[in-house]
Amino acid sequence: MIRPLTLRLAGAALAGVAVAIVSLAAPAQDGAKPSAQQIFERSSATEKVADWQADSQLGIRQGERVRSRGGVVYNKLQADAVDSHRLFRFATPADVAGTAVLVHENAASQDDLWIYFPSMGKTRRILASNKKDSFMGSDFAYADLMAQDAADFTHSLLADEPCANATCYVVQSVPRDAKTAASLGYSKLVATVRKHDFAAVLVRYFDKSGQEFKRQTISGHLAVANQPGKLIATRREMVAAKGGRSSVLTLKNVNSNRTLREDLFIESRLGQ
Repeated sequence: MIRPLTLRLAGAALAGVAVAIVSLAAPAQDGAKPSAQQIFERSSATEKVADWQADSQLGIRQGERVRSRGGVVYNKLQADAVDSHRLFRFATPADVAGTAVLVHENAASQDDLWIYFPSMGKTRRILASNKKDSFMGSDFAYADLMAQDAADFTHSLLADEPCANATCYVVQSVPRDAKTAASLGYSKLVATVRKHDFAAVLVRYFDKSGQEFKRQTISGHLAVANQPGKLIATRREMVAAKGGRSSVLTLKNVNSNRTLREDLFIESRLGQ
């Protein structure tokens, strides 16, 4: 079962901070402050939760207009304890009912993404180079809801600062090459990470000119029973710097007490 934390993440996806690890960072020695890469990896590790599912609601605001998309999200951590398979199935409103988005994370190579369109009865593969594209018309990109490999970034520790009744690290992560930056859609991200549990609570995204173009606030973390140090963020809000747009992804009825079948995450079954 899931129980609330006493203190109040980003985060993927879900898709959060949509950032990930190749391996869990080694603990700092002799009480020394962890390095920026260790903070990034340990923050990512908190989201590596085994099987879970939840009711999801995606709200998209443009000025006074609000659109809502409801459904269910399923997540299954793979045997490597690094990559997850994640499936979003939408049930409302009627014009998106039956739409499904499937993500296969792959830290060793390229992630795999597919989207099923019920109106056409077809599944379309999303190229890894298009991870910056909008997720279901929202301010979240596909990349924001997926884990990323720490080795794809150069990390630096910018500061320690107070945050939401806690103390946080501020870590900057810059894609190592132009191809990775183009795929993700940002030149760098800056994450604010709580010291006591390594939960990310804020992620800021910067464009190629160095300007912040959106920010994600993460909250409502739940601690996962029988999985020490693992957290599921139940609310993610992405706010665009311009245009008066924002999107909120919320999870309810989170259940991590059942084993999900592997065949739930097969591309050929998205239309079933």
